[in-house]
Amino acid sequence: MSTAKSSTKERYRKIRKLRWFILPLSGMAANSYAKVWASKEIYSGPLRQGCLPFLNCHSCPMAISSCPIGILQFHAAIKTWPFFLTGLLGSIGLFVGRAACGWLCPFGWLQDIMYKIKTRKFTIPPAFRHLKYVSLIVLAIILPYITEGHWFSKLCPWGTLMAGIPWGLWQPISPVYMEPVIPLDAFGFMYWVKISVLAIFLFLFVFSKRPFCRTFCPLGAIYSLFNRISLLQMKVDQTKCIDCGHCKTVCPVDIQINHNPMSGECIRCTECTVCKNVRITWGFRHLAESNGVAKEAAQG
Repeated sequence: MSTAKSSTKERYRKIRKLRWFILPLSGMAANSYAKVWASKEIYSGPLRQGCLPFLNCHSCPMAISSCPIGILQFHAAIKTWPFFLTGLLGSIGLFVGRAACGWLCPFGWLQDIMYKIKTRKFTIPPAFRHLKYVSLIVLAIILPYITEGHWFSKLCPWGTLMAGIPWGLWQPISPVYMEPVIPLDAFGFMYWVKISVLAIFLFLFVFSKRPFCRTFCPLGAIYSLFNRISLLQMKVDQTKCIDCGHCKTVCPVDIQINHNPMSGECIRCTECTVCKNVRITWGFRHLAESNGVAKEAAQG
């Protein structure tokens, strides 16, 4: 029995270690078009027609594919339904919930790294987590629909870090048109607003766990809707849990998994599996169990 427990513990340790390898690799793969430094033109091949499952600015000089929120804003602006995006994000959400946030998003990885800086830490008020839904509805859908502008992209700190600043520092001249690739008037008032938003979030990353993911990311808001019904779930043995709070201490989004294993905030990072009472499950059994509990409560 003890051998089986040791084997399970070691397996989860390897899974947690693997995540820290995949996160930066994912960012490098999504921004691997090195030819841009010679051509001074962004990638326009077939992969550009696709969509990444995590936040990544399509305007980054080395980006090879499109950002899902960029696509969402585009369709809102031209007033059409994003069928491909709906199918992609819906499929990912149904299978793994918000796991893309915990395993693939390089911006999430940056937040995890910066939070490791030793300083006094602060807890984000739980109510602030609802702001990401405001970001999704207002900045990524309503405003683009009304103004035909990509308002989330105008403010996105990840886009500023990966595209706005690199292009601003580089300012290449197109070898085809012999003009700046990025017009000088692009570095006006909104550019400095973007820089300010980035500066604020970078400051917060040091003091709070994943503040962007928890309060501002519209993609996280979309994926969170699937956490309760996804095939991938976190399971807590409530009969053995002593409510010590260690799972919350190691959680990058500051949730106590034993209070709500199907929380929309959970990014399925598996860091909480450091506790022997937490494990990963696969399938729809949790839905049947939830229905059973609900029926018992109604009858009782």
